[in-house]
Amino acid sequence: MGKKILCLSIAMATFLMLMTVGHFFLKPHNYDSVVVLDEGWRVYYNDTVYENVALSDLRKILGDGAHEGDVIHMVHPGVEVNKFVTPTIMFESRFSAWILYCSTKEVQSGFLDSYKAGKFIGCENNFVNLPNTDRPVDICISLIVTEDGAYNYFEAPALAGYYTLLLYSIHNNMFIFLSAAFLVIFGLMFFAVGLGFRSDMPEINMQMYSSLVFIALGIWLLTQFRLLDLFVETNGHQTEIEYISLYMIVPLMYLVMGSMRNYLHKTLFQFFLTIGAIIPLVLIGLHFAGIAHINHYLFIYQIDAMVLIVFMFVMILVKDAGSNLITQPQYIQIMGQAMLAISFIFNIFFYYMEVLGYSKQIMLSKKAVPLGAISMVFATLVNYNIFISESIARKKEYESLAHLAYADELTGIANRSKYEKYIKSLSEKEDDYCIVSIDLNGLKEVNDNQGHLMGDKYLFEFGGELENCFGKEGFIARIGGDEFVVILTGESMSQVDYLIDRMKHALATLNEKDPIINRSAAIGYAYRHECEGKDANSVYLLADERMYKNKQLMHGARR
Repeated sequence: MGKKILCLSIAMATFLMLMTVGHFFLKPHNYDSVVVLDEGWRVYYNDTVYENVALSDLRKILGDGAHEGDVIHMVHPGVEVNKFVTPTIMFESRFSAWILYCSTKEVQSGFLDSYKAGKFIGCENNFVNLPNTDRPVDICISLIVTEDGAYNYFEAPALAGYYTLLLYSIHNNMFIFLSAAFLVIFGLMFFAVGLGFRSDMPEINMQMYSSLVFIALGIWLLTQFRLLDLFVETNGHQTEIEYISLYMIVPLMYLVMGSMRNYLHKTLFQFFLTIGAIIPLVLIGLHFAGIAHINHYLFIYQIDAMVLIVFMFVMILVKDAGSNLITQPQYIQIMGQAMLAISFIFNIFFYYMEVLGYSKQIMLSKKAVPLGAISMVFATLVNYNIFISESIARKKEYESLAHLAYADELTGIANRSKYEKYIKSLSEKEDDYCIVSIDLNGLKEVNDNQGHLMGDKYLFEFGGELENCFGKEGFIARIGGDEFVVILTGESMSQVDYLIDRMKHALATLNEKDPIINRSAAIGYAYRHECEGKDANSVYLLADERMYKNKQLMHGARR
């Protein structure tokens, strides 16, 4: 629990630090000098002139919003631009070509060529430098609308210096900007970590798909609030990037759910995943084929997303949870996904409230998706922490069980099973090797005369000396009561006599320190090339035969 809290605390602290840094360092020094041109407009629309209009209320005046082919002229008289060194106006255009005039003189236009060519025009925050003049000027913005419902509500233009307006735009959407930046950076880092672990931990796929969801969400937020173009030149494709990133969230969420619950091989899930992926891909394809604009069928994608949410609810929270199949880490991940799903539903509700003209989207609805996404990030962090902790614990347990299965209980070195496995792997290669057969002298006498505890002491100490002398040079194992074996490969084979002498010297030294046991061993060795065409057992038998000859010589010498 302590690690989970620490993990969450670090993530939360990082996010709050980003917010704090952004609030203090991204706010322009002359923030209060920005002039928001909301009131005092004269609007020409459908042969009707509206005087002294506040743009925030224009939708109420126009009724059901602008339509394709409409031209809206908005004039703001008497704008003082001389207070700014580089006077710049920032205004939003939504699915429209535009022309900006300053006292009847055209200053700049946008997307007219695309309008004439019938190409798709997205939504942009436009920055236009105004001419320096000592006198107040009339600013006129002409909007040529290319989509129905382009202006459900109007954002008021702002006037200030260019750099100030850039920071002003970011600061007004600070929570969105930093949330999006956090999602993209976290997603990229988490994806890189996932790639590093993927070969060892296939379950990490869920974490990797989650990181792609975060990246898509971050890009969508940046483009939805016209922030991406402030840092990356999209050449008028910001809205297309917005819808593409949004449309990819549903198939990615299916992959997150499928990896988490191991649904990817189930026919029912494959059906929903296929449909959930085909729908957004078809919508994107239709757009780039010039058949239908990418924004026209947003409601189809929203239905696709709602199907995902219902499917996730039924499969996970009803079916699997009801059968007690959900693990604790999965519950945490599911709660994060549920928060994201709820935030989408909340956002969609207020989106259609705006489309229908009932109310402008409240700021809470705009913050809902970032909050839901951050919740999923924190859930993923906790899930990842638990997953890694459990994986490490399982790995240690497996290594411990493997050691018990292949280690001699008394000496701690490899046992006969490990020896047979190792020699089998050597036999599958063509390389030469040397088998050293070792038999302890006098173990039976020690057991009979001094007791089995003393015999165990003899074996334990010998195993330690064998490890010290041969452990770094080759493979060692205890294959019987008093029988040991060493296998040398590569350059170590040339040192076999030196290593044997080192072991004999170590035993003699031990005998001087503790003469209660007379420690010695009979040794014989053989090479693979001496038994050409025969198996490893033949090499061992030859080494064992030589060991017994050595034992006979040692017994003869004692007499």
